[in-house]
Amino acid sequence: MYPYEKKYDHVIKVEKENHIATITFDCQQNMNRLGEQTIDEFTAALEDCHWDKDVRVIILRGTGDWCFGPGDLPIIQTKLAKSLPDGREVMYEIANMIKKMYTISKPIIGVAESGCIGGGCNLLLSSDIVIASETAYFLQIFADYALSPDTGGLWALQRLVGPMKAKVLAMTAEPVPAKAAMEMGMIYKVAPDAYAEAVALATKIAAKSPVGINHIKQISNRMHDYTMETYFQVEGDYLTLGALSQDFKETNIAVAQQRKPEYKGY
Repeated sequence: MYPYEKKYDHVIKVEKENHIATITFDCQQNMNRLGEQTIDEFTAALEDCHWDKDVRVIILRGTGDWCFGPGDLPIIQTKLAKSLPDGREVMYEIANMIKKMYTISKPIIGVAESGCIGGGCNLLLSSDIVIASETAYFLQIFADYALSPDTGGLWALQRLVGPMKAKVLAMTAEPVPAKAAMEMGMIYKVAPDAYAEAVALATKIAAKSPVGINHIKQISNRMHDYTMETYFQVEGDYLTLGALSQDFKETNIAVAQQRKPEYKGY
């Protein structure tokens, strides 16, 4: 990350327990807007979780009325509205952050518990799975400011809901309630307590071998790059790598011994 001025003690909080890391956007002073400090701290948190062998699943959530806010105004004023090179500088960092979400070895379960606005909404939608509370909503605010979606917005939306619905959501800049988002395939589930639902799902996933879970994520998130021929090559390679892993051997031993397997992640 290029040099910037830190304005807050912290904007991201990380807690780890039972193979689950919860990354929380926690800067109500700035409504969880995506500023340079947020980009820096969130990217660092992802990197930390990626290399922590005890972490198997990541839960992503936010606090307050906007659990995931739009882009920070100073970024727009001093970078995007200044010059193309300056705009590219910050967008390069945002792109790296989002690409890390898609490629990190651990699955990410995003939790929407209130407003998900603009870039923050698109960051959340880059999670592998999204669970929302009944009062959550999603808003592509960009068209109201003569802008197109950032933070991987159209990339995520078109994969989730298809090109036509994605265009309507981006062009109208109208909020989408949680239930409607689920019905159009934008999110996985709506629950009264979205975080508790996410923890329950994360616990189930964390009980599986990290080898197989990582392979499923990597294949799925690169599906758009594959021809049919490429897909079957990738499928075969990952399946073979799984069969060669110590976790696969451990599973077979555990079945024979009538016990739960103890996975190592390799």
